[in-house]
Amino acid sequence: MNTAMLLKPKGLVSYIYGDLTADEGLREFIAGGYTAVPVIDREGIYLGVVSERDFLYRMLDSGSMEGLTVSDLANMARFEAVTIDAPVDTLFSRIVEQNFVPVVDSRGIFSGIVTRRDVLMRMEYKLSHREDK
Repeated sequence: MNTAMLLKPKGLVSYIYGDLTADEGLREFIAGGYTAVPVIDREGIYLGVVSERDFLYRMLDSGSMEGLTVSDLANMARFEAVTIDAPVDTLFSRIVEQNFVPVVDSRGIFSGIVTRRDVLMRMEYKLSHREDK
């Protein structure tokens, strides 16, 4: 299995720009309807992922998101990206822990995501089409 075969390209993926205020980001986040989305800068560099949890915890901790940007909330450690040529075992170890894995090129430019669903669907297809049945 190849990471490139499973890639949902950036053009088909929701993401948020890191320079948006936290309030603006939250509005876009809610409009997208996802529980977590990648965060990039205006040049396309991957900055991390922001989740419902990140917004909620910040609001609970400080009571406000005033003066914060989306990149202040983004978490790169929890959603470490892989490169398009990452070994399959690296992709698997990440997809077990999260719903999607961000994919970047060699310069750190966000290319898209690989979803857990797509990995499982591909595995199911391979298992159901094995020649040694």
